[in-house]
Amino acid sequence: MGIENSTVDGAIPVVRVRPPQAWNGFVWREMWDRRELVVALVKRDIQIRYRQTVAGVLWVLGQPIVTTIVLSLLLMRLTGSSQAGVPYPLFVFVALIVWGYLNHALTRATVCFVEHSQLVQRVYLPRLILPFATVVAALADFFLAFAVLPFLLLWFQVMPSWAILALPLVIGLMIVTVFALGLWLALFNAEFRDIAFALPFLLQIGMFVSPIFYSSEIVPLPWRWVYALNPIVGIVEGMRWALLNPTTPPPLLLMWISFFSTCIILFIGLYVFQRREPMLADVI
Repeated sequence: MGIENSTVDGAIPVVRVRPPQAWNGFVWREMWDRRELVVALVKRDIQIRYRQTVAGVLWVLGQPIVTTIVLSLLLMRLTGSSQAGVPYPLFVFVALIVWGYLNHALTRATVCFVEHSQLVQRVYLPRLILPFATVVAALADFFLAFAVLPFLLLWFQVMPSWAILALPLVIGLMIVTVFALGLWLALFNAEFRDIAFALPFLLQIGMFVSPIFYSSEIVPLPWRWVYALNPIVGIVEGMRWALLNPTTPPPLLLMWISFFSTCIILFIGLYVFQRREPMLADVI
């Protein structure tokens, strides 16, 4: 959206709100100016998730732990007790932290425009704030589950090395990737409500085509770059390398391909959002 300030007869101020006319119509400055609104929406989402829950935090912590135990008991005989020299429970748990964040953030981002339809239709604001705030709020679950990891590292006697310095970059890539995917889902769910119903099935398929309970090394080398077009591949393997496996070279190929894949998804998503935003209030 674009804002133009002017006056009528040199006295009465007039503010004209218009759809953006070009690529630079994205109101990044307005998003920054309204950062208090982002903070308020993030706090609201976190409070709604954990308020009046009997075991909300325990549920967030229990999901990846129980899933790790089940997968370890079922798959350790097939894959061995370790993957790339890393104990298999740790190998799976790190990936499940990433996947749990993606699952929760995308589920909430998909319905953000519909849930805030009154805000979208009646109040002017940079509408990119809504999926962005949802993605940021979901980080509460991520860091709660991440807090269990140091105890598992001590239990399995695995100590991170200098590679852990790359962890903020991997987390940053994860947030941008989830925002890019969530923007697509939120935009199209505003017009086609089937997206929200199909999302659980799509996430189940996505878990199998991402290296959650197996290593991407099982993919034949000539096809590995195609596999890495799935942006989650580089994030999961980068997280594992930063936390667990400093003795092997970093998965730079997978991470770079995933990075470019994320950039393409994000920039095309922003372009489509710019074109569809003027009709957003009408289709919700």
